[in-house]
Parts: sequence; C-alpha cells; structure tokens
Amino acid sequence: MATKKLPDGLVPAGSSLEFTEDTIPAALQKEHALGTGHWGVLHVFAGEVCFVDLVTGAESTVAAPDHVIIQPEAPHRLRVTGSVRCRIDFFRRLDDKATMRTPGSFAEEEVKRSFARCEAAGDFAETFYTTFMNASPAIAPFFAQTEFGRQRQLLRDSVYLMVTHDVSDPDMRALLDKLGGLHSRAGRNIAPKLYELWLDSICATVKQLDPEWTQTLEDHWRVRLRAGMQIIMAAY
Repeated sequence: MATKKLPDGLVPAGSSLEFTEDTIPAALQKEHALGTGHWGVLHVFAGEVCFVDLVTGAESTVAAPDHVIIQPEAPHRLRVTGSVRCRIDFFRRLDDKATMRTPGSFAEEEVKRSFARCEAAGDFAETFYTTFMNASPAIAPFFAQTEFGRQRQLLRDSVYLMVTHDVSDPDMRALLDKLGGLHSRAGRNIAPKLYELWLDSICATVKQLDPEWTQTLEDHWRVRLRAGMQIIMAAY
C-alpha cells in the first residue's frame, strides 16, 4: 500500500542500486512486500513506472520527478511501461538496541579525518561549487539570486554536520527535516535526481583535495552522506 508521507521517526536503512527498464529485477515486477517495520520510497528520476497496489488493486503511474512511499507488509509490484531510471530507498523504525546503527555510521571517523584533510588542502566549498555548477545546466538557475559567500559557508557547515552526526541524532534529524521542507516541491522544488549530482560533486571535491583519496574512501563518503540525502529526498 502506498502513502504520501513517511511516518515520523523512521531512519534510513540502505538503498537499492539505480535501475533502468533493462536492469530492474524480475522480483520487483512480481508480488512482494517489505518486512515488518520497514518502509520504502520508490524514486523515479527519469521516465515512469507503474506501481500496482495488490491490496486495493489500484494502479498508479509514477513519473519523474515523483516518488511513491511503500508501507510495511503491503503486497505490491512494479510494472515497467517504458524508459525509466529509478531507485528504492529503505527506512525502518529506530529501536533502542545499541547494536542497531544507521548506514554509514561505521565510516564516521574515517570520513571526518578526510574532511579535515580536504579543508587543510584548500577551500572545500569553493571547489565543490566549481564542480557542481558545471555538472548540469539545470543547476545554475537555482542559484541565480544566491549570495555565494554565505552559501559557501552553509554548504561547508552542512557537509560537516552530515559527516560528524548520525541521522538518528535528534538535532541532526531536525536539521534534515527542515532542509527537506525547504527543498521540497512546496519550497525550492529541488528534483531528487539533482541530489545524485550533488553527491557526485562532493566526491569529486574530496578526490581533488584529499591527498589520501582512494576509491574505498570515496565509497565511504557516499554511504556516510547518502543517509541524510534519503531523508531530504523523501520530503519532496
């Protein structure tokens, strides 16, 4: 069963690969359901896919840049109707078990040290925006009225918080929820697909500035930041 909004208090629990009409798994096109306490957000970045709710029999076309939120234990399937790029982000309820950590928490110290090396080597925010603004012609219009001195500081502070604070931290979650609202369709209307360009540009910045960059380090940056991105994107 689909709904419009994730319940409060859920935390990221990973994500799928990005699928196309050629790579979307057969299992997703057959009846299946998420487990107890687990939710999904199907993001469509390009094209469209049909979401079939097998509880009600309702079928809905999810076209870019829209998404659909999937409830636990609700049988459903996807039907590919043409060209599509999509991904499923997963969420779960946070319990009080000390062993239950959110994705990317294992990489906190490593990524924190990398961020410090980047700042020692150059201007992180300046390097990022040079890369990001060239990543797509769709980006520049969002910054037409931007005062970049302040924006660079906001970017630096936001990345630092995402590196050093887990998404389950109440203050961090409040910040991410606020950013989600500001960037949602009702706010600045930042399409979810642009967050992938944002993350790619962050990683390109790290590769340029961190003298100890490796592909494994980049992978750890990605998993560390993706959890926060999932929360912001789900608010779209």
